[in-house]
Amino acid sequence: MLALRVGCVGAAFALLVPGDADTARTGAPPALLCKLPPRAQKLPATARRGLIGHLLQYPVVRLATSEERARAARLFAGVHQAAERGRWRDLDVAARAGYRTRTATRKPGDQAIHYFHSERRGQQRGQGPLDPRRPKALIFANAPGRPLVLVGAMWSTRDGERGPNPGGPITRWHSHTVCKEGRKRGLKPPASGRCPPGAELTQGASEMLHVWFTRDLRSAFAIRAPEPELCTAGLLPASYCSRAQLK
Repeated sequence: MLALRVGCVGAAFALLVPGDADTARTGAPPALLCKLPPRAQKLPATARRGLIGHLLQYPVVRLATSEERARAARLFAGVHQAAERGRWRDLDVAARAGYRTRTATRKPGDQAIHYFHSERRGQQRGQGPLDPRRPKALIFANAPGRPLVLVGAMWSTRDGERGPNPGGPITRWHSHTVCKEGRKRGLKPPASGRCPPGAELTQGASEMLHVWFTRDLRSAFAIRAPEPELCTAGLLPASYCSRAQLK
C-alpha cells in the first residue's frame, strides 16, 4: 500500500488508491494517491483544499458569504499594499529581504513564460501562515528576453499544518504530489511519474495559497497563473497575450 502522509483533504469523499504490486514490479508509473469520485473531473467548488490538479482553477465567489467575501477582499488589498510598501517588484530589494532571486538557466529554444517562485529563506512569520506582509514566495513572470515582472505571491504552511480559510471557498489551499525520502524536502516527481530509489510518491505535507496581482477577486485567488486576467492587467507581454488561447 502506498502511504499517504497527509490525508486527501479536498473533500470528505476523497479516497486513497491502494498500491498495485504488479505495477510496482513492472516499473510503470504509480497511480495518483488522491482519487476523485467516479466520473468527477474536479473537486466541488465548495472544496477549500486539495491536490492542485483537483481544484477548480477559479473560486466561485458567490458561494462565499458576504463576510467571507469582505475578508477575501481585505486580504487582496492587504497584499497589494504590502507589495507597494515592501517594493517587492524591485529584485534588489526583494533579495535584501531574504528572497532568492536567481533563476534557472533557460534551455535553448524555450519561449515559454515561466512563473518563477522566489522563495524566502527560512519560515519566519508575522501573524500566522497567511500574513499579507510576509509571503513565503514572490511570483514573477519570467518571459524570454524580458525582465522579471511581479505577478503574485504565495503562502505555505508548515508540514502537517492546515491553512486558514478567511475567505471561505475563495481562499483555497492546494498541495502537490511529491517524491519524499525520509525527512528531506519532497521533490517534484519526474516526467515518468516514478520516484528515484529510496523515495516514495506521496501527497506533500504542506499546503500553498496564491494571490495574483489581477484586477478582480475571482482571478486573484486562482489556483494557477490566471493568464487572461494577468494580460488584462498588463503584466504579461502583449505578443504573448495576443495568442488565440488567451482570448
